Amino acid sequence: MIDSHQNEIFILFHVPKTGGISINHLLNEKFTRGVDFIDLGQPGEEDDARHGRLPIEKRSREERSKVRVISGHEVFMRTEQLFPDRIPRRITFLRKPASRIVSAFNYETSDAAPFTRWDATTPFETWYRYQERDVMTKFLAKRVIGSRLGVALAQSKRFIGYPVKRGAGSWVFEQVQQALSDFWFVGCTESLSNDMPKIARRMGIEGGVDKRNATGRNFSRRLELTP
Repeated sequence: MIDSHQNEIFILFHVPKTGGISINHLLNEKFTRGVDFIDLGQPGEEDDARHGRLPIEKRSREERSKVRVISGHEVFMRTEQLFPDRIPRRITFLRKPASRIVSAFNYETSDAAPFTRWDATTPFETWYRYQERDVMTKFLAKRVIGSRLGVALAQSKRFIGYPVKRGAGSWVFEQVQQALSDFWFVGCTESLSNDMPKIARRMGIEGGVDKRNATGRNFSRRLELTP
């Protein structure tokens, strides 16, 4: 029996390189994209445009009532305000920083979009020199800190206090931690294959995740972590 609570809406904050593509593949298979599954990101926007659908924030209340899951890089705390009569279930997955960095390097030097792709011969040390630090914390700070003042402070720290080569700072880290403590589920990419089937069941579907962007399958494995 599927453990489904119909008044819930599942809101997935997709941190880059943490398994979101694998999750979206499952959601695309089990739900109707653009109807009960909303992809808040460029692929979702392009799909809506092709099918003549309005952005979710411009749809009627009746249309929004069909939505079961929202996922993507452009999910924010305010997203759930589009569904005032629903119970929001916030979800995100984090990843061991070293693993995430290696995955990002392999992706960006092989299969990334042309405007972000690095030359395939770029050494890791050169690539890493230009990478932002504390990517997960900074990414989430913009999306999960609830108050406008908090977001403004985090953003000011981004531009003033922590440029590319500096970390997020303790205040921002603490704010993100506090926000995540109110999430329904915070998991690790390393346990995604075990956790996602249980989450899927709660959504009202059955299925696991297939690592769609697994390094070495969808793009080249130039670098691997040593034990």
